Amino acid sequence: MRFIIEQSNEYLTTHSGLTFVGALIAKTDLKKRLDKSSIPGVYTPNISHGDVVTSYIGLLCQGKSDFDHIEPFREDDFFAISLNVTKVPSSPTLRQRLDMAGKNEQWKQIILEESAKLLSNDPVQITPIFLGANKERQYVPLDIDVSPFDNSGTKKQGVSRTYKGYDGYAPIFAYL
Repeated sequence: MRFIIEQSNEYLTTHSGLTFVGALIAKTDLKKRLDKSSIPGVYTPNISHGDVVTSYIGLLCQGKSDFDHIEPFREDDFFAISLNVTKVPSSPTLRQRLDMAGKNEQWKQIILEESAKLLSNDPVQITPIFLGANKERQYVPLDIDVSPFDNSGTKKQGVSRTYKGYDGYAPIFAYL
């Protein structure tokens, strides 16, 4: 195999997959519904509720769960454009707004409804694999994997050593 290395003035980004995340969010009414909702103590936010949630979704899709990880993306035009975010929040804004929203039943309902709507609007055909002498057994493969999040140097509760050798969380995800 041969590689051709060329010099370019093009802007390269490591998070180009966020364009697909932004396209999926655009198929929902998540931002519009959250923007219309209210959170006690937040009357006229400088950064919309929809932009706060969408920015955090963008972080989570990159395996970044710490609120402070939003800071480099505040100056990243690609992040904002790909997710259709007008203004990327600071880490304190992200933390405070999501802490307040976590107690808001209206937000929970909106997020659940919009997630279900997204999944039902673009149904993906699940095809089984057939096994056995006469192909009489059907199985649907389920991919399950742990995804360690690096929380080294933080004082978060529940942080422990991961198999990757740093302190953090290791939630397990399943993909059907």
